[in-house]
Amino acid sequence: MSADRRLTALRITTAIAFLCGLGLSWRLWTSARLFPLAPVSDALPLLPPPIDGVLFFALIALLLATAIVPRSRVPVIASLVVALGLGVLDQTRWQPWFYQYVVMLVALAQRGKDPLDTCRIIVAFTYVWSGLQKLNATFVDEMWPDFAQTFFATLSPTWYALQRPLGLSVPIIECVAGVGLLTRRFRTQAIVLAVAIHGAVLALLLSSRENTVVWPWNVAMPVFVIILFGGDRETSARDLLVPRGAFQLAVVVLFGVMPALNIAGLWPSYLSVALYSGNTKQAVIYLGESTFDRLPRGIRRDVWQGTTPFFLDINRWAYDELNVPAFPEAGVYRRVTERVCEWGAGTRDIRLRIKSQPHPLTGARTSGYYDCNHLREIR
Repeated sequence: MSADRRLTALRITTAIAFLCGLGLSWRLWTSARLFPLAPVSDALPLLPPPIDGVLFFALIALLLATAIVPRSRVPVIASLVVALGLGVLDQTRWQPWFYQYVVMLVALAQRGKDPLDTCRIIVAFTYVWSGLQKLNATFVDEMWPDFAQTFFATLSPTWYALQRPLGLSVPIIECVAGVGLLTRRFRTQAIVLAVAIHGAVLALLLSSRENTVVWPWNVAMPVFVIILFGGDRETSARDLLVPRGAFQLAVVVLFGVMPALNIAGLWPSYLSVALYSGNTKQAVIYLGESTFDRLPRGIRRDVWQGTTPFFLDINRWAYDELNVPAFPEAGVYRRVTERVCEWGAGTRDIRLRIKSQPHPLTGARTSGYYDCNHLREIR
């Protein structure tokens, strides 16, 4: 496949995948919602309706134009501008798939062979870091069994016993696929492995009928792999890891280096491909019955009332309303709690608990607690 045909196919696939993600999470892109927006800076305005809706539909139209007229760079650049504008207005929108598509759009807005190599770097390192993020006890003991239980529950006890060994192998398989894509010698095997990974993941997702927003990404990724690496016997690891320009260097840093800083809590988890890895911060909001009675009915179903105090599951709230997980960073968790503090004004039973990223070997976490007064002081 020629470079021009690869580039055209890549623009079409990226645009369609992006459109599917937007369609499955449409409430995420509006301001008329209960889950609060968390802009990257408090100085940024919160766009009221219908302005936010205009931008959302403008992005959809521009992505459609990108898919229909893939050889034109104009809709690609315009899509990128609108997507970045919507992104800075709410950190919850920076889902891993959104982040990947945005950076790929930047690459696809350029000319020559560089866009393809830049996207190869993005895709290969996505597999590498997706695997490395899952090399922890929390993924093997909690996330994987929860993710795979619907499928394995239908199997015999003998096959069910393989659940944990498979959980241990998942991170290694992803890493091997990513590294293999970077090489010429093992590229063909890595392509087959990558396609198999997403086939298995899709089977599990379809069996559980959950997390629909990542279904398109799991279809798009093997297509990206085939477009970018299929039949490519020329691009070497050196070509990809030794940048040929400032933007390619930035991509190597963003996708190859910065995720390592997430281990020390210095780079966001979702920009480090940590979705469904278990290696993220967690948070709940403890509240009493008086606050519960003041909450909008739409989120009361996300409050656990089986113990005292009650607690609001922030992640479940995000899934129920926006069809995406909450962006797992302290700033977003505090912003969400501030909204609950507004609803429960005058009550003293609201407290945010943020759990740190787990210890990779033991899964142990430390916790920090914040009440409404403390949150106001931080602001």
